[in-house]
Amino acid sequence: MTTNLTRVLVTYSDHGTALTAANKMIPFQFRKGMERPLAGDVIDIDDEGRLSKIHDRRTLFGRGDHRGNFKPTAANIDQLLIVIAPEPKPSLDLVTRYLVMAELQSIHPIIIVNKSDLGIPKTPPFEALNVLSDLGYCVVTTSTLESDLQETLEPLVEQKISVLAGQSGVGKSSLLNALVPNTSSLTNQLSSATGKGRHTTTTTRMYPLPTDGFLVDSPGVWEYGLWSIPTDELAATFIDFSPYLGQCRFRDCTHDHEPGCAIRKAVEEGKIPSSRHEAWRRLLSEQERYEN
Repeated sequence: MTTNLTRVLVTYSDHGTALTAANKMIPFQFRKGMERPLAGDVIDIDDEGRLSKIHDRRTLFGRGDHRGNFKPTAANIDQLLIVIAPEPKPSLDLVTRYLVMAELQSIHPIIIVNKSDLGIPKTPPFEALNVLSDLGYCVVTTSTLESDLQETLEPLVEQKISVLAGQSGVGKSSLLNALVPNTSSLTNQLSSATGKGRHTTTTTRMYPLPTDGFLVDSPGVWEYGLWSIPTDELAATFIDFSPYLGQCRFRDCTHDHEPGCAIRKAVEEGKIPSSRHEAWRRLLSEQERYEN
């Protein structure tokens, strides 16, 4: 990773904090109405402390709003760390949505099963993790009680810009503290650098890591929603569908009910796990609400 850059660590309504090439946190301002910089953006700041340029973004992390629009919250992300835990119980659909987002944005996903000391249930989505692992997705098991937790996680994030994402209560803060030992101090610096005081924990923040990387802490959510996505683009995010795409009888096949569907045939023949096709059909149903 090139570190000779000024990167945004956090932004608020019209101001934010950035990290310079000299590893110094500095405040900056930007005009209301202009494109809002995101955590992870590479920017130029003029002599008066105002944002003058946002450099081209490689990738975007974000979620859908109630109108079906994509709302980015972080930029130039390399990895998405999808954190789940036995408690609170996650859904397979939540994991699937995160994987879809990662595939669409060319972000490498890693599934982290935290709180493993509680025992890994044999219920959704945990029983599907072997399926995802067989597809090539990285699945890592962790516990905040492990003495070597930091050593387990550090190789995953070294020299990368990673986003911690998941439901509230899955232990993201514990993982953040393990990777960023001075989290509290940095959080205070991110706020005090702007001169605006302490800010809400619902703000997306990016923390520099000791291993020449960054960790973005996204606010915890109970549900992560996608946005309006064309069916062919959505299907392309299911990597196990790839060998069969373009082989259906109808060009606009939704891989749901149409005759001559190559995806459904592959499911029937056991080449695609039925759990993956069921997850696909639920995503299709969710997408229908954006068409009305």
